Amino acid sequence: MTTLVMVKRGTEACMAAETLLSSGSRKQSAHYLANPEKILTVGDSYVGIVGWAVTQTVLQSVFAKSGLPEVRNELELFEYARYLHQLLKEEYFLNPNGDREEPFESSQLTTFIMNRYGLFGLYSMRSVDRYERFAAVGSGASYALGAMYAAYDLGLPVEDVARLGVEAGIEFDNASMGPITIKKMKLEA
Repeated sequence: MTTLVMVKRGTEACMAAETLLSSGSRKQSAHYLANPEKILTVGDSYVGIVGWAVTQTVLQSVFAKSGLPEVRNELELFEYARYLHQLLKEEYFLNPNGDREEPFESSQLTTFIMNRYGLFGLYSMRSVDRYERFAAVGSGASYALGAMYAAYDLGLPVEDVARLGVEAGIEFDNASMGPITIKKMKLEA
């Protein structure tokens, strides 16, 4: 799967991910791929993607056609997610069928969005979280969270905290492998 992290301190923010592509028992390292990055640049935002490999291609197509609105808060991202879900069903043939116990159709998406307004997580039921310190998703997330928790209050730069999180995912998660991609930006005060 993936190890994808975001870190924020003051007006400094960073997103980082490893670059392994896997499908079942098959894995392809960055050495074999023309574009192994899991973080897309969309306008002034970064979008990190975990899950099915096709998700990146689909989102690249969506963003090439209509861009990504500059979301300022959780509600704006939720409203965009509602629009995106419908678009994925109608134009990209999304299979929204998930677990019968789920209250809503799944968008089959787990993404992080980092823009000048902050760090956001968008999840399959279109739930949205906004992060003030750090966050991680993917199969290496628990290792990344532990490493970032241990490092955050040491006062290290955000990119160092993010790197430590992804390195922990690479070290302990069998579906994560380097090299690491890091994107950094300034946030509005």
